[in-house]
Amino acid sequence: MQEVVTFGEILDMRPEKFVVESRKNMGKIVYALVHEIFELRKELEEIKSNKSVEVVERIAVLNDVPYSEAKSMIEDYLKSHEDVYMYEISNDLRLDLKIVHEIVEELIEEDKVE
Repeated sequence: MQEVVTFGEILDMRPEKFVVESRKNMGKIVYALVHEIFELRKELEEIKSNKSVEVVERIAVLNDVPYSEAKSMIEDYLKSHEDVYMYEISNDLRLDLKIVHEIVEELIEEDKVE
C-alpha cells in the first residue's frame, strides 16, 4: 500500500483487501477517514453559511401513458443508458417510479435487460 491512503482508495478496496490492509495500516486508514470527515464537515459548514444559496423546488409532471408504451419507452431508454438508477429513469422519462420498478422487474424476468 502507498505511504498515504486516500478515502477514494479505501472505497475502491474489496472487503477482503480492506481487512488485510486495515491490520497492516490502521493508522493510515483512520487518518484518511478522519480527514474525509473533516473535509465533509467543512463543506457542510460552508453550505450552511452561504446565505445566497437559493433552494428551488422541482415539481415533476408525470406522463400519463399506457403501460405498454411506458414499457417500450423504458426498454429503449435502457438500451442507450447503462448503469442507471430507477429514479433516473423515472425522472428522465417523467414516469411514476412505482411503474418504472414494475416494468424494469418485468424486463429483467423476460431477459430483455440485465
